[in-house]
Amino acid sequence: MGDLVKEGKEKEKFEIIAEALEGLHFGELQITVHEGKIVQINRIEKQRFSV
Repeated sequence: MGDLVKEGKEKEKFEIIAEALEGLHFGELQITVHEGKIVQINRIEKQRFSV
């Protein structure tokens, strides 16, 4: 049963990553991994303006 919970949590992390990538035109998606596990996701979006 524990393995199913772990699988569900990992799937949820990948869904969050996919959502963070949606609509990102300019910027960064930083994924922090600790001991082989995703522990943090940062999304930095840049706004570009014509001069």
